[in-house]
Amino acid sequence: MSKFQNLLRSAVLAAIVIGAAFLCGLRLLEIQIADGSKYLAMTQSTHTATQDIEAARGKIADSTGKILNTNELNCSVKLQKASLESGTENEVIYRILTILMKHGDEWNETLPITRTQPYQFEKDRDNAVDSLKSRMKLGVYATVENCMNALYENYKISDQYEEPMRRCIAGVRYEMELKGFNNNNPYELASGISSDTVLELKELSALMPGMEISEGWNRVYLDGTTAPHIRGTVGAISADKYAELKSAGYKLDDIIGTSGIELALESTLRGERGTREITRNSDGMMISDEITREPQAGKSVMLTIDSNFQNMVERIVQYHMDFLHSPYYTTAMDANLRGKDTEVGSAVVLDVRDGSVLAMATLPSYDINQLVEDYASVLNAENSPLLNRAINGEYRPGSTFKTITATAGLAEGVIDASSTINCTGRYMYYAPSYTPGCTGVHGSITVQFGLKHSCNIFFYETARRMAIDRLAYWANKFGVGTDLGFELPMSTGRMTSPELFDKLGIEWNASDTIQAGIGQSETLLTPLHLATQAMTIANKGVRYRPHIVKAVYNYDYTKLIEEIKPEVMADFSEGMEDVFAEVHAGMKRVSENANFLMEGGWYNIYDFKGIGKENVCTKTGTPEVIAMTKFNSTIVGFYPADNPEIAFGVCMENSEYSRHVACNIISAYITGEFNPVYDEDGNAVYPLGEKRKTADAEQH
Repeated sequence: MSKFQNLLRSAVLAAIVIGAAFLCGLRLLEIQIADGSKYLAMTQSTHTATQDIEAARGKIADSTGKILNTNELNCSVKLQKASLESGTENEVIYRILTILMKHGDEWNETLPITRTQPYQFEKDRDNAVDSLKSRMKLGVYATVENCMNALYENYKISDQYEEPMRRCIAGVRYEMELKGFNNNNPYELASGISSDTVLELKELSALMPGMEISEGWNRVYLDGTTAPHIRGTVGAISADKYAELKSAGYKLDDIIGTSGIELALESTLRGERGTREITRNSDGMMISDEITREPQAGKSVMLTIDSNFQNMVERIVQYHMDFLHSPYYTTAMDANLRGKDTEVGSAVVLDVRDGSVLAMATLPSYDINQLVEDYASVLNAENSPLLNRAINGEYRPGSTFKTITATAGLAEGVIDASSTINCTGRYMYYAPSYTPGCTGVHGSITVQFGLKHSCNIFFYETARRMAIDRLAYWANKFGVGTDLGFELPMSTGRMTSPELFDKLGIEWNASDTIQAGIGQSETLLTPLHLATQAMTIANKGVRYRPHIVKAVYNYDYTKLIEEIKPEVMADFSEGMEDVFAEVHAGMKRVSENANFLMEGGWYNIYDFKGIGKENVCTKTGTPEVIAMTKFNSTIVGFYPADNPEIAFGVCMENSEYSRHVACNIISAYITGEFNPVYDEDGNAVYPLGEKRKTADAEQH
């Protein structure tokens, strides 16, 4: 080949290369300029998943700051769909379950098929079984084998996994479907896992893409026997509640208050979730993991009760029942041993100056932690311990109501301080068709002695003179049959009236008024109503809203957010000084009659405990539950008589001598102590729990 031909060939090749380079340059220019935004978008194609960060729930403390309900950190293992590669789900779940099983940790799944072979449908889960068959597109007569095969096929769970691991993987996959597992809704496979489990999962996390260890909160109930009905519990949100609260930001797997203060102050205790955003590119590689909103802990609540006093009042109620069961309770004390079968009681103590609840005892009671761990055992326990009798037990008030009848009669002018009514032992106004009796023959007595002797005749006549409308009018002022405004759901009780009788389908007679006047007929009150009645009398006509919440703080109680102020619900004190002076004097006289056989002699119980009968205003009641067969024992009162600080209402079912409970409550309030004495066999020894407080108590 000539030199010229070589040069020509080289020139042609160079021209081709230059032309190709030019064309490539033009194409690159087109990509960068004309189609740049298109290809930039392709390289920047991402997906952002938004996840919630759980906020700590506010705490609950007593009035001294002692924490009752709080939180502990809870580690859980979750699956994140945004980072879980499709087709690897079963292997990831297998590896996680292997570690959980190794350390004895449970996992979350509700597949209604037993976990061990031979597989069977779980008992009493017919609805869940029907739902499983429907989801697997099986007929109603499908067997458990049909269901298992459908699960394996549906979730592509190969037989490389041995039984029962294969079935466990199927259970988790099925649960993920039930919980709506998606990019924005991770699945919590297990919670409350041990530290050893956490450590091993973290060490092997590279083998389990999509697995994440997260931290949340478990509710912890400290000192679980203290005021369990008041504090309450939390639990999983129900389907109905979720439908109601979904618009407020609640989710199907949320934990909410289910009883007590936890329920009543849900919106206060509940925190605000934080937000986490995880962004991945089109290859699934994580680009960013950012907390865009920090979670805000809920507000904490301080109650009005002092745990120590609350527990003392509960022990006082229990001890009284124990003594009435005891061999130390003899016929020398009570010929009929009234109250020996008592099993149930409740007591409420209020601060008369603002209506705050100082103690609210209801027995039998329970331990919150037992309730959480074994709900059925508490639910089915004898005498219904879940019932808060202090606010939802409805009882005839009996003769405690005579304080209201006395107040009403004096205010209406149908009696005055010097008026006398003659008690012959039987009320003859409606004779001969109706002649109810009295507790004795008291002769001509005034209102003070009518209260002292609890004379039915005196209050029959006072009520008759007023008629039912005026009696009900005054009862309403004391809160009878009304919503007291308490934070927790409670009964309103009811007041006897023709309208109530009509609603109950009972014929009304004029004589029903007089039974209402002594706290019988169809009037029903809770112990909180009784305590509120006593508080109103102590305040000479001012009724505060009883309340259990003292204040609201930030999460760690370092900043006061709201202090609950006293709220007056009724004030009829104007012009009532003389009226209440008579009622107070009569209630003092009731305390003079409170004698019992102790240490070989009959003593006034208030003197015996060193309180002084002159310092206590009370009114007892023995309302009939079953005519002349079964009676409750009630008492209302306040202390000190002349400058009241506390008021109380007590109801002991199928019992007697509730005044002993009141006496011990006052003593505990004064001394901060209650030290009951039991013998070696567990029998309560002394009527008032302990020996004499003062050596100079006089025998009667």
